Amino acid sequence: MKKQHKLLLITLLSAFIFSGVFAQTSEIETVYGGIFKNKKVYKKCDIELTNSQLISLIKNDEQLKDYYKPMVLNYTAGALLYSASTVLILWPVTESLYANTDPNWNLAYIGAGCALLSIPFKRAFNKHADRAVAFYNSGYKKTSDVDFDFNIGPNGIGIVMNF
Repeated sequence: MKKQHKLLLITLLSAFIFSGVFAQTSEIETVYGGIFKNKKVYKKCDIELTNSQLISLIKNDEQLKDYYKPMVLNYTAGALLYSASTVLILWPVTESLYANTDPNWNLAYIGAGCALLSIPFKRAFNKHADRAVAFYNSGYKKTSDVDFDFNIGPNGIGIVMNF
């Protein structure tokens, strides 16, 4: 009987050890899906992560702190601008449905401007999230990612190389 208990204990212990190894080595996948099929979705262990879940996953890792701050700033700015645009656009639309007066359509124009301003923040969030996911999947090894951008400087317009 003791032999069976030892065998059971060894089996459970090995299953526990291997499950921890597999849980730590799971990568974050980047797939295109969602409703419109062109939305970038991050998956870990076949579970789709929202942007806030991806941020909380990166927040808890000490080695990803450099990627955390720009992601949070861009996500927060984009979410605030998009939320403000939703309210500012829907306010005159709903007012026009129930009131007999002419609504203030300038609010809708300002809301459309806020929606357009939120797009660069969403793109910057995706850029920083891709870098963080690549660093996470590479086993915390720096990748040589070089970006070329056009920029206006004191000497005029030129190409800027970011490492």
